[in-house]
Amino acid sequence: MPDDILKQYFRQYYSTNSLGIPDMLFQREIGFIPFNGTMIRHKKFSGQKPIERFVRQYVPRHLYYSSAYYRFPDQHKMMEKEWLGAELIFDLDADHIEGANRMTYMEILAEVKKHTLRLLDMLMNDFGFGENNIRLYFSGGRGYHVHVENDKIYTMDSDSRRDIGDYIRIEGLNIEDLKMLDDSYFNYGILGRFNNYIADFYSNIDENYIKSVFGKSWWNYMNYLEKFYNGEKIVDFLKKAQGNKFKLLIKKGNSNENASIDYDRIMLGKLLQDFKKNALAEIDEPVTTDIHRLIRFPFSLHGKTGLMVKPVPIDKLKWFNPLDEAIPEVFKNGEVNINLKINKFSISMNGEDYSIEKGENRVPLYLGIFTSAINVADFMQE
Repeated sequence: MPDDILKQYFRQYYSTNSLGIPDMLFQREIGFIPFNGTMIRHKKFSGQKPIERFVRQYVPRHLYYSSAYYRFPDQHKMMEKEWLGAELIFDLDADHIEGANRMTYMEILAEVKKHTLRLLDMLMNDFGFGENNIRLYFSGGRGYHVHVENDKIYTMDSDSRRDIGDYIRIEGLNIEDLKMLDDSYFNYGILGRFNNYIADFYSNIDENYIKSVFGKSWWNYMNYLEKFYNGEKIVDFLKKAQGNKFKLLIKKGNSNENASIDYDRIMLGKLLQDFKKNALAEIDEPVTTDIHRLIRFPFSLHGKTGLMVKPVPIDKLKWFNPLDEAIPEVFKNGEVNINLKINKFSISMNGEDYSIEKGENRVPLYLGIFTSAINVADFMQE
């Protein structure tokens, strides 16, 4: 019964709103999850009108299209579809955010946005993609989808896409490998970012941070930084924007060879750990490596929130608030009665703060749809 009411509101949305049609729709596989049943896929539509007629008739709870292009997208066996290429897809979601199980929905959205901004920064500044190559969407749920469209990536295999995912998640960086690299490796990309991170730290040394690492020995470390490496103070060497600072772990052929290696290993290891935490973008890597992936349809509704899968301009992401801007206009009018099944529920939506108690509540329609979709409330008969 609750799903039947929710489905009627979804029907109302689809009857008055258009989908965002991806390019070459006729070469995409379409899949959907109905309100009662499991995933149905291997569908094909020739254009906007046919798929919108279908959606208005069947009213899916979730609607997807393939990131891949096929010669025959409606064939049921992958080999028979004849894969032609695929967009590069990134899915950023709370499932991969440390501590998300202790966050509110609003806190999750804020944290995932940080990771999305980091991803976009790396895609544009490290990989050289322009904004015209990138499409960004709020997923309708707890995160964002990033699509990269570029001739150079369409035919990439899963292993190549995995390498990109590893770069985004800063996988594989360790001290033993870093100390052997030539200086030039630290002038660009992730290593360039890490080099700048170290230089910024030693240019603005935080004594409390040093104390947290070395405890009572922190002053010994401060004195150690005043010693010399290759003719300059260690602290000045670490402040430089160029060069491989991990050479300190080798110290061959200089008067400082017998200095405490542990200081450098411990401190640089801690900085590497903190850099990863603050610089990586937590993506769902299987989504990125999957060259047959189904992804949510633009302007469809997310069946677990009732929010739109909404395009977001890259330069607007920092200020984008899904709980205001991804609410369908058609859901902003009217009120409904709901039965809250948990003791208390609080959220900010559409510029208003709500805190409702267990039992019967009269709330705006969009809040009723949201609480019903996330399964903390049921609609009550009017």
